[in-house]
Amino acid sequence: MNVRFYIERRKDGSGKLMMKERPVFMSASFRGKRVMIGTGMKVDFHSWDPERQRVRGTYPGAHAANAWLDTHVETAEITWKAISGLREEISPGQFRKLFLKNRPRFSMGFFDVFYLFLESGLNRWTASTYQKVRTIYKHLREMEGETGNTISFDQMNALFLNHFREYYAKKGNSPATIRSAVGIIVWFLNWASGQGYNIHRDYRNFYRMLEPAGEPSKEVQYLRWEELMSIRDFRSGNRKMDRIRDLFCFMCFTGIRFSELRKLKKEDVKRDAVQVRSPKGKLRQVPMNNRAREIYRNYINRYYLNNTAFPQVSVITMNKYLRRIAAGAGLTRPVRPFQGDNPDVPLCERITVGIAVNTFIANALALDIPAGVVAGFTGVRNDSRIHRLRASLAEKEMMKFDLVQETNPEQQAE
Repeated sequence: MNVRFYIERRKDGSGKLMMKERPVFMSASFRGKRVMIGTGMKVDFHSWDPERQRVRGTYPGAHAANAWLDTHVETAEITWKAISGLREEISPGQFRKLFLKNRPRFSMGFFDVFYLFLESGLNRWTASTYQKVRTIYKHLREMEGETGNTISFDQMNALFLNHFREYYAKKGNSPATIRSAVGIIVWFLNWASGQGYNIHRDYRNFYRMLEPAGEPSKEVQYLRWEELMSIRDFRSGNRKMDRIRDLFCFMCFTGIRFSELRKLKKEDVKRDAVQVRSPKGKLRQVPMNNRAREIYRNYINRYYLNNTAFPQVSVITMNKYLRRIAAGAGLTRPVRPFQGDNPDVPLCERITVGIAVNTFIANALALDIPAGVVAGFTGVRNDSRIHRLRASLAEKEMMKFDLVQETNPEQQAE
């Protein structure tokens, strides 16, 4: 496949070549076929470099404009990979349709889209959440200015993550703070991808890349049954905290992830089961136990924007209030922090919304529910957490032999 760019050459009524804001087109050639697709971009004729097929550097916004053309090349390559393995003949119209489906929206750059993200949350987020996101936006701007490294969607990869960690560490931030900042960046990138502004996916490995060097910890954090009961029975008198307690416990009793919980509609929650829809449209039936059903009774007759089953809360707000709830419930059991070399910290400082699914898995296995059934509830095949938690629980069962008092065989005979 070959991709080229052309600027429109058109004359006006007097026969002169039109110079101002001429549209730029992409030509994609494959298997003897050719398709022309508009890039949606316009540039002055004299600012176009026909040899490089890019905007000249002297043109205002040249870097962003050329980055947009580079995105077209990447999208064309993605489209070609998707269709090249097909045996049937592909028409230019089919190529165009798939290309336009994959192509992100035009944006003037990473920070322009980030600003749109800030605007989208202005009336939805709490003041503290908005301030945290705005702070990350500011720090990324400063990082680009101080390091001279341009920040763009296509550079959201391992190299960027290393630079960001080094930059944040030099400012005296702890590993936990760095992880929280990366979480906000991932949140933004997920939003940008969902809105069609970003097609790059390397950032999805950021959390895995944040694991400490060396052998990764095999410990999976979860709440023991009595700890989960302490959170369920905790009463704060604060409406928001009580809501977050309910959402968290609902996930712990069903195995539903936070991203799935946010998408649940009223019609998805039945008396006997919850219907969870995957991004590809598949349905997963999760049976409702009495504890989950009891929580949902408090929300069944309440109505929220877009007819969601539960009120919408951001993951940052969830984690912030979860730590307060856990502290109020007395969850101070020492657990390993995110960075393995640091001393243990109280569970109330480590708890996050992600622990909910781990808690469901651990307690389901402890109740002797088969691992395959548990995997079906969570919707994750070959979930490594199930194997690791099962091994951890088995080790604790074996340690029960250490609690048996030794007796004299003659005493046993008596």
